[in-house]
Amino acid sequence: MAFPHPLRIQPAHLMVEDNKVVDAQHGDWYFQYEGVEETTYVYLEGSGLLDLIEQQQDLVVCEVGFGTGLTFALVQAALRERGYRGRLRYVGVERAPLTADQAKIANAQRPVELAWLPPSERPRAGFVQASDDLLLLHGEASEALSRLEAKIDLWFLDGFSPSKNPDAWTPALFEQVARLSRPGAKLSTFTAVSDVRRGLEAVGFHVNRRSGWGKKREHLTGEFAGDWTPRARPIGPLNIAGAGIAGLNLALEAQKAGWSPVVHGTGLKPQGSAVPRALVNFKPSGDLGPLGHLRRAAFFALSNYEALADFGVETVVSDPKVKARWADEQDVEHHWTGDDRVMVSKAFSLETEAFQTAVLSQVEHHPEALDAVQETTVIAAGLGSKAFADLRLNPNRGQQDLVNLDPPLNHPLNFGRLLLPLGQGEQAWLGASFDRQPGDDWADPSLKDREENLSRARTHLPDMTFADQGQSWVGLRATTPDHLPLAAWLSPNLAVLSGLGSKGFLYAPISAQCLIAESLELPLPLENWVWRALHPNRFQKKEA
Repeated sequence: MAFPHPLRIQPAHLMVEDNKVVDAQHGDWYFQYEGVEETTYVYLEGSGLLDLIEQQQDLVVCEVGFGTGLTFALVQAALRERGYRGRLRYVGVERAPLTADQAKIANAQRPVELAWLPPSERPRAGFVQASDDLLLLHGEASEALSRLEAKIDLWFLDGFSPSKNPDAWTPALFEQVARLSRPGAKLSTFTAVSDVRRGLEAVGFHVNRRSGWGKKREHLTGEFAGDWTPRARPIGPLNIAGAGIAGLNLALEAQKAGWSPVVHGTGLKPQGSAVPRALVNFKPSGDLGPLGHLRRAAFFALSNYEALADFGVETVVSDPKVKARWADEQDVEHHWTGDDRVMVSKAFSLETEAFQTAVLSQVEHHPEALDAVQETTVIAAGLGSKAFADLRLNPNRGQQDLVNLDPPLNHPLNFGRLLLPLGQGEQAWLGASFDRQPGDDWADPSLKDREENLSRARTHLPDMTFADQGQSWVGLRATTPDHLPLAAWLSPNLAVLSGLGSKGFLYAPISAQCLIAESLELPLPLENWVWRALHPNRFQKKEA
């Protein structure tokens, strides 16, 4: 099966000439000394954004040509100045994003309060969730937008001049703008070029000419076909069936979006999610399909854990192919600690009970499990999800064993199995085993699994001694045949998030973000072709 090629980026070519921040490749400026006033006039006023902010409307704004982040910074300043109490999501599309050093140069040319810095020192290609309200799409505009799922209220078309960058102002771009627009969506652009006007009109925009800024005679504004209406806000609670890692992340993401979550089943012990400590790690993958893409995207969407995470995970890498992938890895910060060991600074371990306690302290929750679907419900009950819908879920038993270590270990270690240290590192949870055909006695600790865990540890870590403490944890993971989770809205009021397997703590945040975003027509932080691959109907199609 053919998958889309990964989005690619080229670095920005930024320079400063006579108070102008210039892109050397196109010979056009990002902004000059009057950039603040011009940007406010053309985009914030020309699109009607300021009026909608005054009305406290929830909004989704997309800027094609994000550049130095000036327009985004001005929008944020306008929200603060006007006491905005709504929710605004911003999508910035940029073919050649700035590095952190380049952004500092641009910031030096404008007021301090309008400074903007990218989320990393060096930009990465594809979708980048810079914050809860800012999603960056790095890549050629029409191609990047073709992978976005959202409904946009306001468009800022702010690419470099059509005369200097004609390849960016194409019918393909205008078609994507139309595809993603809500009825009556507004648009503003600095240009008044006839080809742009005709291109927008061809896809359903009614285009007007408006007086330009300064010496510029005019610029274009537009309105998409249909009548604009305020964005719908959630009515009633979001019922979440399951208090495992999927349900907890759903509760957090719903709360961020202004949707009151109610978590059901907190009195039940979640299976795989109840592991004493969880590990969230990164491994570069050669998979160009949805599995490889999901794992990479998910690793950059883990902010829900930050307050409780113990960062820094070391991995033993013996496979030459994996070593070669690490050599090519540029997005994930890492360094080699030996010939066959790599440390990933943003990977982490997590005490799962502490995370559950922290989430449940913020949201409404009930010990009883749901016995029937309520309006509106997300099924996130692991293997128990099959009681609500026909889902391809299989059990996979896992066991971790508590061991003493000598010498102590001060960070988690992944060697094909896991060592997750506790306290001063003199003890650790060792595991976890895999058993895809567990029997009725699956909950009983297995001496065979304990011996296998210890044998693997002694083989791969000969310089360390392990003493079994006779204490084990056992749980069942809910898995799928293709190792992708099940995540989708099955109807307007019923969704599922299950089948996360051994990657539950990795997959849950981004999957929960996508479920909430799709329901509210907000921008999904995952490319749409990957999101569609997670729908449970993928198995029905194969069997038909």
